[in-house]
Amino acid sequence: METETKSPKFYGWWLLLFLCIVYTIPIGFAFYSPVVLYPFMSSDVGWSRGGIMVGSTGIVLVLGLTGPLAAWMVGRFGARITIFVGGVIIVVATSLMGIIGHIYPVYVALSLFIGLGVSLGSMIPIQTVVISWFNARRALALGLVMGGGAIGGFLMPQLISSVVLNAGGDWRTGWFLIAVVSLAGAVMALIVVRNRPSDMGQYPDGLLPAEIETTNNARRPIKTYRTVNNWTVREALKTRAFWLLVIAVAGSFFLWQVIVTQTPFHLQDRGFDPSAAVFSYSLAIGLSIAGRFTVAGLGDIIEPRYLFACGTFCILIGGILFWFVSPDVVWTAYLYPLVAGFGFGTVFICFPTIIGNYWGSEAFAGVNGLVLPVALTIQAMAAPLAGFFYDIQGSYLTILIISGAGTAVGFAAMLLCKPPGVDGKLSTILDSG
Repeated sequence: METETKSPKFYGWWLLLFLCIVYTIPIGFAFYSPVVLYPFMSSDVGWSRGGIMVGSTGIVLVLGLTGPLAAWMVGRFGARITIFVGGVIIVVATSLMGIIGHIYPVYVALSLFIGLGVSLGSMIPIQTVVISWFNARRALALGLVMGGGAIGGFLMPQLISSVVLNAGGDWRTGWFLIAVVSLAGAVMALIVVRNRPSDMGQYPDGLLPAEIETTNNARRPIKTYRTVNNWTVREALKTRAFWLLVIAVAGSFFLWQVIVTQTPFHLQDRGFDPSAAVFSYSLAIGLSIAGRFTVAGLGDIIEPRYLFACGTFCILIGGILFWFVSPDVVWTAYLYPLVAGFGFGTVFICFPTIIGNYWGSEAFAGVNGLVLPVALTIQAMAAPLAGFFYDIQGSYLTILIISGAGTAVGFAAMLLCKPPGVDGKLSTILDSG
């Protein structure tokens, strides 16, 4: 019997390409690019760093808190419609930001809607599609798609910054550009995304049911843990692994958010020109593609929790280097984005891979919709806390110490995050009595 994946007919490989583009647009433009607009807006309207960073907090906070909503919409309407709706929300919010975003209450409100649009148009629905289409090659598929976010995070902020500079510092043009590209992404999602293989009469990995067992046991044995149980979200919540994963994601994401959101300000404070500061910001995001592709190549061979722990350690080292960055030791401006970006890219792909591997595709959207709100709510506090600490102390040292300690805790939590139910579905469920 033929057991190779039927790549010429299997839509999943084409879908990965389309998903990569669809994911890159809201993440690269709507999530990462606003940070490079903040210095222009702050200079124009006179807002403080802490005040302007409330917008970044709003985006991240709503991205996290609306995780359950995104999961519900995926279950109710499908990922394709959810992504489209998210794109439309981004279009409306960023268009209005360009028109009336100089009014502070409006700026804050629109930032919240941008976060909602990114939530519905990116991570949970797109990751759910990938998990549904791929099993044996899950880490590879997730790494390839999520790599688009790193590419977008590297290129799009520089594009936005260049457009604004060429427009004489008019930050409104940046918001309008985000709106136009987001509209194209929303339409593309509606046309090309398919929620699950069964929608096209296909099966995960392009294998017929009769071929799956043969493939797993003979030709391409799966080397990392995959649950064989049909977990529910309620059962997942009772496992130690779930809570350890939340701690690990929150700890690593917090320090990363401090580094990435404060780079444009911090490097200019240290004597770098604005274009160099934006380049380092983009470099940190862009270099995360190395971590994402590392997981794509190794995540189906090495247990993702070990890769996650390695990524967390890299973020910690990147945070230390971030503090010492200076034109006098210019190599630090290139090394800290490399180390921190690689670490974040690794962590970012590992955590959805772990969710899919530990609790299965059926529970994926629900579990992910619970992990993200907790993790991203904590992450959302990073930017304003860093900004306000700077406003008070004139330094980022205190927030770097706090976030570094949280990252160390996350590192330890991930090493303890063993697969639940290895010896039986409920063997590692916490005693609720």
